[in-house]
Amino acid sequence: MISILDRYILKQVSGIFLFGIALFTVMLEANNLFFLVRFALQQHVSADVLARLLIYRLPYFIVFSLPMALLLGALLTVGRLSDHNEVVAMRTGGISLARVAVPVLAAGVLVAATGLALGEYVAPIGDERYFDEIRRVTSQPVAPRGYILFREEEAAQASIVYARRISEDGTTLEQVVMNQEMLGRLARVIEAGRARFADGQWVFENGVVHEFSAQGRVDITFKRMVVGIKHTPREILARSKDPADMTIRELQGYIDVLRRTGEAVTKYLVWLHSRVALPMSSIVFALLALPLGLRPHRSGSSIGLGLTVLIIILYYLLFSTGLALGENGRLPAFWAVWSPNFIVAAIGVYLLWRAR
Repeated sequence: MISILDRYILKQVSGIFLFGIALFTVMLEANNLFFLVRFALQQHVSADVLARLLIYRLPYFIVFSLPMALLLGALLTVGRLSDHNEVVAMRTGGISLARVAVPVLAAGVLVAATGLALGEYVAPIGDERYFDEIRRVTSQPVAPRGYILFREEEAAQASIVYARRISEDGTTLEQVVMNQEMLGRLARVIEAGRARFADGQWVFENGVVHEFSAQGRVDITFKRMVVGIKHTPREILARSKDPADMTIRELQGYIDVLRRTGEAVTKYLVWLHSRVALPMSSIVFALLALPLGLRPHRSGSSIGLGLTVLIIILYYLLFSTGLALGENGRLPAFWAVWSPNFIVAAIGVYLLWRAR
């Protein structure tokens, strides 16, 4: 059961939290709006297309706004309770700061889970439609990279295809590896020297199929084999993704494929950790907000808002630096991404211990 104290604190946090989501999302969307206005003028797109592009991008910005909004909500709520001597009354009544922190940390856990879900299931759909709309307006596919990775799903089967090289028109893939999973379990790996798109289907040439079952592995070589890949060359070129745009499931699958082919996975590991670490910052922000909110506030909410912005800037500076060092291999992926969270958590615990 949620106590009266928990409900009271959560109610105070939630009001400011919702305001913070709106505030920070609008601030993040503003930069995108400037780009889209220029894009609309250059491509002569209609207002409804511009509106759709803004809406499609909203989930992406909301994922970033959630930790910021929680920090603002928790900081201002605790500051208000402290200014009105409610924290003093609670402590006089035998309620410790640790107990006061429970609903704030619970809110952080809930917001972190929401951020993970949005980033994994909602934001990717919006991003896909966003970039599809831009490609539709410009009528230009994405230029091919030196390698290609894409994923297909059909019922219980998921296929992840990697090719070391791709032709300019996307009709030929070289040194191809295809992982096929059934219900999340690796069932088949197809390796081929080349894959060609002809007569509406993909034909793998000079390869081997590794079949996995409870009885073991069976290897079957082939000269030519038609593989049921639904993506056309144009779709493959258009849907090739940077690690920064991939979901957790996609990153995990691609890391498995790249390890099998002997390719470096450092960049993918860094972004895999970032997909979890960024939403989890809501929890450490909640931990930090409690002791900071207990400090005297002469200017009320203005100090809280300014402190929120300062913490966010410092956090994302550390986070961006860690990403760069991790991608360059100068730091292990885990420490490169999670260090900002650990630093903020350590500061929060120390300040909370000092304020107890």
